[in-house]
Amino acid sequence: MKRFLLIISLFISFALKGQDKATTQKILIGINFSPDYSSRTLKNGDGASSTGQVVNSRDDREIAKLGYTTGLNIRINFSPLLSFETGLQLANKGYKTRIWDLTYPDPSLPTKAKASYTYRYIGIPIKAKFSFGKHKTRFVSGIGVVTNFLLIAKTSTTYHFSNGTRQKMSRSDTYDFNKVDFSPEINLGIDYQLTKVTRLLVEPTFRYGLIKTKDAPVTENLWNAGVNLGLYYTLN
Repeated sequence: MKRFLLIISLFISFALKGQDKATTQKILIGINFSPDYSSRTLKNGDGASSTGQVVNSRDDREIAKLGYTTGLNIRINFSPLLSFETGLQLANKGYKTRIWDLTYPDPSLPTKAKASYTYRYIGIPIKAKFSFGKHKTRFVSGIGVVTNFLLIAKTSTTYHFSNGTRQKMSRSDTYDFNKVDFSPEINLGIDYQLTKVTRLLVEPTFRYGLIKTKDAPVTENLWNAGVNLGLYYTLN
């Protein structure tokens, strides 16, 4: 984490040194929505062979699912090159399983099942953004970190029966889960000027959670990647 913040500081210092002191400062507010491809990484937390088998089994069964990130933003342009951005973001992350077979001897019990794991966070991003170009279309890159606060951890399981019916059961609980996560974020995209006071941002984005979701032998870190779409309005 310290190394990551150091990288941000070096980027900002480099950008400020290369700028004219007479540059105009502007403040923009915006909204964004990012459809995300979301999943997790698993690690053997205690080194036991049985834990390794659980990791392998879950990696075979669990797959990525769709999520999203959306919210409000404030951007301060220190110069044509450098800006700072923060705001409030709602993120829906998680993963799901493939359908797997159940081997109950009773034919009235379900024969197959699949599950979806959903984590919702409210996040505060702190990002440094760098813009290049002198025309309406400018290239942008960004680096930062999002402090995420867990709102809900939900498991939804769908059971399939031999007669063709299905039953869905959901459970929500944050008791055993870590309530705070830090997600470094990087992005690269295009900033297009629609009018004198509005701008459209399109930037592929990747985020990775540094804090495991819970303290358990199998550690789980969430990540998501998407295309962030933002609409910004200039205040001054």
